[in-house]
Amino acid sequence: MLSNILLALMVITPTDQTVQVVKGTKLDINNFAGDVNIKVWDKDAVRVEVNNSDRETVEIKPVDQLLRIRSRSTRGGPPRSLDYTISVPSWMAIAVAGTYADVTLEGVGGDVSVDTTHGDIKVRGGSGFVSLKSVQGEITLEKAKGRVEVRAVNERIHLADISAALSAESTNGSIILDRIDSANADLYTVNGNISYDGAIKDKGLYRLTTHNGLIAMPISDKANATLTVRTYNGSFRSTFPIGDPDKKNKRFTVTLGNGSAHVELESFGGTIALRRARSRRFQVSS
Repeated sequence: MLSNILLALMVITPTDQTVQVVKGTKLDINNFAGDVNIKVWDKDAVRVEVNNSDRETVEIKPVDQLLRIRSRSTRGGPPRSLDYTISVPSWMAIAVAGTYADVTLEGVGGDVSVDTTHGDIKVRGGSGFVSLKSVQGEITLEKAKGRVEVRAVNERIHLADISAALSAESTNGSIILDRIDSANADLYTVNGNISYDGAIKDKGLYRLTTHNGLIAMPISDKANATLTVRTYNGSFRSTFPIGDPDKKNKRFTVTLGNGSAHVELESFGGTIALRRARSRRFQVSS
């Protein structure tokens, strides 16, 4: 009986609103809990769809060159979980923040910033500056370019088809990179593996560091790099002759080609594994 009364008191009042925007407008959304799904369409407008009840209101406010989306309770108490579906123009810069929010962006073309706790982040696209941060959530980024910064705690990071200067850091999670085109990569993890699959560019800088995990990296026959390897309580292995296989603490520097790129690989308690670029990839768990 009581549940029927409560249902009667709550009325679903879905929001479906479209706002025209001019180029240069940035989308800023904060969602305490729920999904945020953003996709691209061919209009200079933003469409916001969400099934909310009369217990909360969704505010969509243009402020200068910013379009803000917020929800608030109309009857007090903590915020409720809301699932957003948002359509945006491809040029739009996007910022998303939340606490218990899973965020998915598909086909976006501008700057991207996502910061969530207890939520996964999945982004396809992004250019200029892409910043993704999650605690207790997995981060996946594909087809981004420009500059990329990614931070995760207690989950893995997976980057694929990236053409950017990139920085990735994880605590208790691995960093897996596929088909990377970068002249500057700084990767750091505590208690996780690092797998880097990408070309070593002339005059590039690559720093891969893990405290307790495997570092796996391909080396092309034509690479021009000064390679520095440091393992302390770990080991070193390679599919081609390099370094001193009988040395207990593997710390050495070698020059490949003209040595123009700098590659620094450091593992305190794990293995550093090198392979020819075309040989079979080392298996790296997430």
